[in-house]
Amino acid sequence: MALETVTVDQRIATTADRVWERISTPEGIAKWWAPGDIQPVLGHEFTLDMNKWGQQPCKVIEVVPLRRLAYTFGNWELHWTITQDEGGCVLRLEHKGFDLSKDQDRFAFENMGNGWKSFVLPRLASSLVATA
Repeated sequence: MALETVTVDQRIATTADRVWERISTPEGIAKWWAPGDIQPVLGHEFTLDMNKWGQQPCKVIEVVPLRRLAYTFGNWELHWTITQDEGGCVLRLEHKGFDLSKDQDRFAFENMGNGWKSFVLPRLASSLVATA
C-alpha cells in the first residue's frame, strides 16, 4: 500500500526566524491556522483545535530549528521545511500519509491540497507580510 503526500510550496518575503515563529509557537500558529500548544521539542504532544473537526492529537517527530519541523496530525504527518534565499523564504509543507483506499483519506487528499495551496499557506504568508 503506497501512501500519498500533498506537497505545497509557499514563497514568503521574510526571514526564516519569522516563519519558524509562525509554525512552531502557540502564538504564531494561532495567527493563521489553529490554536494549540505546539512547542518545537522532540516528542512534545499537543492538540490543534480544528473547530468542526475537533481536537487533533499531534506529536513532534522532528525538529531542526529554523529549518525543519514535523509532527503527527491525527492519522497523518505534517512536515515543514524552511529554505532561506535572497528573496525571503520558501516554506514547503508535505502533508503525508493519505491512504487512498480509504474514503475519508481520499476525500481529504482531494480537498486538503487545494485548501493548503489556496487558503491556508497564503494566510500564513499574509500574516507575516502584514506585520513586517
